Amino acid sequence: MFPTIDIKEELISHRAKSKEPVLELFNKLLTKDIEQENSIINNISLSNSKKYFADLNIENDINIFSQKIIEDIAVKYRLRFLPTKYFKNNIPQEAIFKIKEIEKSNSIKVKQFYILAPSEAFDLEDCNKDPLLFIPLKNNEFYLVHKWGSDLSWLKKISALPFRSLESMVSTVAITAFIITLFTPTWLILNGAEIDMGYFGYHRLAWFFYSFIMLCSLTTFICFSQGIYPSEYQWNKKTYN
Repeated sequence: MFPTIDIKEELISHRAKSKEPVLELFNKLLTKDIEQENSIINNISLSNSKKYFADLNIENDINIFSQKIIEDIAVKYRLRFLPTKYFKNNIPQEAIFKIKEIEKSNSIKVKQFYILAPSEAFDLEDCNKDPLLFIPLKNNEFYLVHKWGSDLSWLKKISALPFRSLESMVSTVAITAFIITLFTPTWLILNGAEIDMGYFGYHRLAWFFYSFIMLCSLTTFICFSQGIYPSEYQWNKKTYN
């Protein structure tokens, strides 16, 4: 008259019922996470130069840098500091996870991001040297979210030195002309003329000015034809022209 109860079946049945809400909650959380990641990726790809800053509650200011400090480093190492819209490479997933944590802990959506990286990273594919991802804050400050890629080589500092400013470019040309003047034989300066003027004299001074003017003309032509300008004018420019 009354059916028997199989405890094993009851256990299996109850387990299945108890799992349903858990699975449903898990799926909702997973979907929400994916939507948040897609939103972050979209904001990164569309980030432009509009006036925006994120109101973040940051206890440790070790990763907060002023725009002046970023500019100094960008000029020193010939880097560019631009909105992520102009960055030609992919943002690593680890950076996305860090942004998610920032958004969750501050209950906001970050809509603006900046990248500090070598110039080539904004022009070419496959340049992954030392990019740094920032979130703009108020008072012209920026929060460093993530750094990836390989470090810059010591050659970068040396190669960037002549291009820091117009003054450094002129100084480099002058030093090069001075070196050429020191090592040019006297007979070559005098064009083979049999005149005993010694090593030092007006002839070598004239040769220095000739070398300097020649190098200035050559440098000006190359810089304009190749779109090479001092870093102090290019560190935050969207284009090279």
